[in-house]
Amino acid sequence: MFRHQGKSRTLKHNLQIATILSFVAGMVNVTGILSFKQLTTNVTGHFALFINDVADFQFWKGTIYFLYIF
Repeated sequence: MFRHQGKSRTLKHNLQIATILSFVAGMVNVTGILSFKQLTTNVTGHFALFINDVADFQFWKGTIYFLYIF
């Protein structure tokens, strides 16, 4: 799928690339949390911080991350 460029790359190839990159980003998040207790990515990290703050009933902090996302 990474060999295809230009018009030879189809929607299927793009979806495969997006799936792999999303999986890698998730693994980086999990590794950072478990190893360093710190998120190591930007946009996906904001989603994780948002959910973490909402789960801890810190809605004001969660609202700030929600605004970062949008």
